Amino acid sequence: MLRDYNLIGEESQLSIDTGLANAQWYQSPIDKKKLQELLKRNDWPAVRDSLIWFGLIFFSGYLVTFFWGSWLAVVPYIAYSALYASTSDSRWHESGHGTAFKSEWMNNVLYEISSFMVFRQSVVWRWSHARHHSDTIIRGRDPEISMPRPPKIRNILRGFIGLRGPVKELSKLLMHIAGRIHPDVATFVPDFEHKRIIFIARIYGTIYLSIFILSIYCESIIPFMLIGAPTFLGAWLMPIYGMTQHAGLQENVLDHRLNTRTVYMNWLNRFLYWNMNYHIEHHMFPMVPYHALPKLHELVKNDCPKPYESILAAYREIIPTLLTQRKNPDYNVPRFLPPKFSDPETRSQSIVFSSDAEMDVEGKIEVCGLEQIHLGEVVRFDHNQSTYAICRTKAGDLFATEGMCTHGNSHLADGFIIGNSIECAKHNGRFSLIDGLPTRIPACEALKTFEVKINDGKVALYLFDSVANKSIKSQEKRFRVISNNNVATFIKELKLEPLDGEDLLFQPGQYVKVIIPPHDISLSKIEIDLPFTQDWERVRGFGYRSKNEIYLRRNYSIASNPSRDRTIKFNVRMAFVAHGDTLNFGIGSSYIFNLKTNDEIKLIGPYGNFLVRENGREKIFIGKGAGMAPLRSHISHLFETLKTRAKVGFWYGAHSVGDIFYSDYFRALEAENSNFSFHVSVSRPPHNVGYSGSVGSVCDVLLREYLARHDDPDGIDYYLCGSPAMIAESIKMLAKLDVSRDSILHEEF
Repeated sequence: MLRDYNLIGEESQLSIDTGLANAQWYQSPIDKKKLQELLKRNDWPAVRDSLIWFGLIFFSGYLVTFFWGSWLAVVPYIAYSALYASTSDSRWHESGHGTAFKSEWMNNVLYEISSFMVFRQSVVWRWSHARHHSDTIIRGRDPEISMPRPPKIRNILRGFIGLRGPVKELSKLLMHIAGRIHPDVATFVPDFEHKRIIFIARIYGTIYLSIFILSIYCESIIPFMLIGAPTFLGAWLMPIYGMTQHAGLQENVLDHRLNTRTVYMNWLNRFLYWNMNYHIEHHMFPMVPYHALPKLHELVKNDCPKPYESILAAYREIIPTLLTQRKNPDYNVPRFLPPKFSDPETRSQSIVFSSDAEMDVEGKIEVCGLEQIHLGEVVRFDHNQSTYAICRTKAGDLFATEGMCTHGNSHLADGFIIGNSIECAKHNGRFSLIDGLPTRIPACEALKTFEVKINDGKVALYLFDSVANKSIKSQEKRFRVISNNNVATFIKELKLEPLDGEDLLFQPGQYVKVIIPPHDISLSKIEIDLPFTQDWERVRGFGYRSKNEIYLRRNYSIASNPSRDRTIKFNVRMAFVAHGDTLNFGIGSSYIFNLKTNDEIKLIGPYGNFLVRENGREKIFIGKGAGMAPLRSHISHLFETLKTRAKVGFWYGAHSVGDIFYSDYFRALEAENSNFSFHVSVSRPPHNVGYSGSVGSVCDVLLREYLARHDDPDGIDYYLCGSPAMIAESIKMLAKLDVSRDSILHEEF
């Protein structure tokens, strides 16, 4: 049976629902001081290896031109093309992580050059690889799964002659040159990068066009054989190395020891592959430079499956496994993990300080002695269920930030200090320690920063007194719960009013961060309105608990119209994931579902630029589930505040009839405004219910019932809000109608 690896397919949403997306992964225990030694960046190893590599490329290329027209050119051309197209993969990989060199500009230069050589668009693949590390071999999430099941032997063989990856990449390149973003790319690359994608694609196109013109001008195919043809003719070595990484191993697991291999190679292969044969180690600790991976292997090998003795040994397992998976896609290579690791020489010694002391009037709290934080070290500090990262640079300067990375589910105390920046251990994203701003993707959202001082040899953290903190604190507002009622089976409408009487100033489509305090909630205490209790009992939802030990933040879009509503409304969906026969319920949604009338809640914000355009063009809103919230705010603003005369349609998708809400409001708005129409579709065909509406995905219904016969789909503004899978499906559908990306705005949840 075919499996769904599509980034916009059902598996994408399923991986989110089951907690596999952007999850926490197992890491082998390792002494933090030893790890810090391995993390040290050094220009020289990569400078030396790059000079040798480029020297081999230029020398073999020279021999090709020297012997051109003779059979003697064949051997150097085989070497040239493999060095050009296959070994550039490992250079692309390491420089993309920003670990090959100490100097960031060197990483960037090598990354751009090797991206072109390996025929990967540099912006797209930087984000693609970040997703690969977040969701390694997770179906529907990892864009770099090279062996989908059941494996097709023909496709595997095509990869050895460059007719797989490059051909697929070419279609994306041409679309980007034309100024349109590929739908798959839109699922993992943020909007602010789209112009750079198009710019880089056009540079690639210009280079290839120049090579074509040069070949014609010189009346020789040598320029094309040196730049262009190697992408296909030299691709044979890349899959030989690459298939050893993950082929035949488990999918949808959160332990790299189960889905990744380490393979011993000789010195030549390790040079060509830049030590990526130590692949379990690399995935566990992506901050470690390639030249330190052999040492890392020695520290963690007793906690990992036995390495393969050679490339040949790995293929003795891979080939029969792939043949078996052709008939049985559920088959995996059995992996035997060692007993729980307890070597005292290698046990993790993460540095954690904590305090339950009260802050003084300045917001000061003592952390530890200055001598307990070494130069270049970052430690974790927990206080009153909040967690922080205290950093001491090699220059001796002290900084503090919130503990959790704003991009990934990772504590920054596991990160690495580079100058006045901190690098996240999960994605290699970086933040400035001075102001918390992101300085390296995939980090996009700023960290909250705090002032740190030394008082009598003690490190003191000031939680209220820094400039950055005052700015953030001024955005915090306290609200009282007016009501918290079910509008659908697993969606509540939360209504709030400010406790200080000052309204929250926001624009339609924006969101806030809800502060989620520590809690231990029995879901049996949650009030579920009739007739929705039956569905809750069916999934045994009342029998579970939600527990949280530190303060967290969760983003929720506002459903209100700022000019009309005196209350702030949110549509919150209860998140839960299945682990076998048990369910784990979302920390943020459990907290909000448990709120009662007159409870207090804190918000920070507003944030976001998902704003409606007041330009008179026709507008179509596409939403699903709790994605209703910002779209309701948009539409209410258009008709009840602006009194728009533009044509507006709202197409809302639900799983079932019981998931539809706010229909009375939109039907009334439709009756009052001839230029507004409301359309509902359900993806699950109803049984024994008086429903006569549309059935199917909201995108299919919109296309079938309206856009397929529209004269100018590109003349419409589109506003999308829903799951990543729904967003991607919508963008793909609109791309087929030649709708430009400038006409599409979206917000994912």
